[in-house]
Amino acid sequence: MFYLFSVFLAFFLAFLLITKKDKSSADLILAIWLSAIGLNLASHYMLQTGQYTIYPSFVFLGFTLPIVYGPFLFIYVKKQTSPESFSWKYLLHFIPFLLSNLLFVKFYIAPFEERVDIFKHHGSGFENELLIRLYAIYISGIVYVVLSFRILYRYRKNIVQQFSNTEKINFNWLLYLIIWIAIIWALVLFVNTDIIYGAVAVFIIWLGYFGIKQVQVFNQPAVSFAGQPVLSPVSEEEEKKEDIVSSDRKYQKSSLTQKNIDDIHDRLTSLLLNEKPFVNPNLTLNELAAMLDVHPNYLSQVINSKENKNFYELINEKRIEEYLQIISQPESRQFTLLSIAFDCGFNSKTSFNRNFKKYTGVTPSEYQKN
Repeated sequence: MFYLFSVFLAFFLAFLLITKKDKSSADLILAIWLSAIGLNLASHYMLQTGQYTIYPSFVFLGFTLPIVYGPFLFIYVKKQTSPESFSWKYLLHFIPFLLSNLLFVKFYIAPFEERVDIFKHHGSGFENELLIRLYAIYISGIVYVVLSFRILYRYRKNIVQQFSNTEKINFNWLLYLIIWIAIIWALVLFVNTDIIYGAVAVFIIWLGYFGIKQVQVFNQPAVSFAGQPVLSPVSEEEEKKEDIVSSDRKYQKSSLTQKNIDDIHDRLTSLLLNEKPFVNPNLTLNELAAMLDVHPNYLSQVINSKENKNFYELINEKRIEEYLQIISQPESRQFTLLSIAFDCGFNSKTSFNRNFKKYTGVTPSEYQKN
């Protein structure tokens, strides 16, 4: 019953995603992935209950479905952290799944009784093919978990260059997905099949709970995790080394002259002082760049080189300065401190407290006492 419940839940969650309002391509990818997991669990249940004697080909096909877990994870994470439109090149990731099944063409075209007999003799006659399938599952899981971690790590590291508030950008959802698949693959390497499929069933239950209760993946309009595209002003090779190079080295291939940098910085300073765009809690680098009529990459370079800060730090510093200026006025006493913070562009108490202490060295309550 446990497996059947997980199968039903997998298809139910896929149905919620397909019928979801304003669904994204990432939602459809997750729906197909959930359906594949549901079929995989169903085939294992049929094997456990002896129903392979009725549906031998379906059960056998289910044995190869774990190969697609990794590609679906990778593509889903990529779509959630990148504004790129869906590309048919993603289908290339499923070639190993097709090749794996081609190895068993002789099984699929064999007479019904022969297919059942192969099951009864634990894959007799297909020992080498089954070994290849097993190693394909091992390699696929390990490679795609590493690639998915890499994508999320790079995205998280660069997000402060693009957003002024990061609280609502839910990294945990993607991070937990990757960790779950990593755990399942660790089990694949070291424990028996029943424990593995038990973990997959628990994964589906967790995914349903966390996706609905915590981040509303299944019942809210699609949320952009990635924001707008911001292309790197440096080569990809240099970007990989950005942790160990100076700011000057990072932007050495930029076409901006020092005069351009000074001009953009002057206009930025004037804009922040007079128009105060930072009071918009959802302000992004792209939006600020549009106000200045410059490319987001160049604006990011100017902020980094002239202010020695990233976009997130600069905007939140301006919000704190605005907050301190407002509370210094007697008429502000009729408002709560938190409402003033929200008016300055903060979208949560946690974000305000953290940035306030970073900027002033004390908490808001300590500052008020002094």
